[in-house]
Amino acid sequence: MEIKDKKHINQLNDLISQIKLNIKDNINGSYAKLTKNKNLTLSHVEKWKNLILSNIYLEINKIIEYIFKNLEVNKVKEANDIKEIKIESANEFDSFTSKDIQEENKEITRTFQNEAYNYMNNNEKNENESVAYFLKEVAKISRISYIEGKKLFQSVKDKYTNLKISKSTEKENFLKEISSWVKKLEKEKNKKEYENFLNHINIYEAIDNKNNSKFFNKIFNDLTIMYFHCQMSFPSVEINFDKNDDFISDKMIDFINRGKKRKVNFIILPSLISNGNYLQNGKSWVFTYTKTSFKFDDNYINAYLNESFKAKPFDNINANKNKNKLNVIVSFSEKKDKKYIKISTNMDIPEKYEFHFHLLSKMNQDVCVLETKKKIFEIDNFYEILKYELFINNKIIVSSNEIFQEV
Repeated sequence: MEIKDKKHINQLNDLISQIKLNIKDNINGSYAKLTKNKNLTLSHVEKWKNLILSNIYLEINKIIEYIFKNLEVNKVKEANDIKEIKIESANEFDSFTSKDIQEENKEITRTFQNEAYNYMNNNEKNENESVAYFLKEVAKISRISYIEGKKLFQSVKDKYTNLKISKSTEKENFLKEISSWVKKLEKEKNKKEYENFLNHINIYEAIDNKNNSKFFNKIFNDLTIMYFHCQMSFPSVEINFDKNDDFISDKMIDFINRGKKRKVNFIILPSLISNGNYLQNGKSWVFTYTKTSFKFDDNYINAYLNESFKAKPFDNINANKNKNKLNVIVSFSEKKDKKYIKISTNMDIPEKYEFHFHLLSKMNQDVCVLETKKKIFEIDNFYEILKYELFINNKIIVSSNEIFQEV
């Protein structure tokens, strides 16, 4: 690697000097505060040490980010592998940008990381057990927030459409209009528009930990709104929960364990990718384990985290008499050139039913309707699902455009 010019060398030196000063001031200030505590215990010292380490890691990350932005590999590798990060600060619509998402994510991950250090204890029998139970709740909440963020976007999109104020017929410009409209509303009302929507979720019905309500409520709200913003960001931001068993530093963040022989137990926070590059702090946040540290059983943790996407079971009842209680979830996964569709329902459906899927072909923009009684099937990947309808006894019982991508 080589530095591009003297300007960047000077900027890097200035940054390092500032970071040294930041670390010095942070340690001196927090140490002075710590020693004022007359009831000082080993636990207080442990938390202080973890907080200091957290702040040092954050400062070091600033240097790493600067180096990655301002150093270049040889010209051949640069031409083949490196994509320039382009994060626009504004456009004619003043819509949400990947830079906005990046700033939200930085704030969320800093708060989350600092909270996690309160659960770390070097004296526990099973290393990292306490923090693992905390992190699994954050992981569960992140998945619920992902689903709720998509629902919130659809709700806002419907509201904007009903207001009939759109000036654009193009899909991308229509989305930019919504993005700009939402951004303006948030500046005026400070996100209070979402309070009623978010309050319909009782996060404690979904997680095991009934303590720390203030933090869990905050991270649920913050993550839901950030994932909501991702739905209308320009450039777009991809949210990815994909898991790899081996820890890969280029794709993951692990602030619990160190060393090469780490395995990934579960994804805590998903990766955020824009223009083919990770946002700052936007790699997947993972909980890892070693031969000597704590881990959850794979079947248990996978079931616990994925139940957010499944319909809850109910007693079998007649759908015609209780259609308002019928819950249908349609999800899909993509593999190569196919979409694999899965339909889940919370009650038995009578034999005289049929699903109608309205599909848009990305090849010629034609719309067709697929009629099926199957609850698991596949379609070509060039089809976009516009909406689905459930017919029972030739009557529409459910009609929705909520289709979730499995993560």
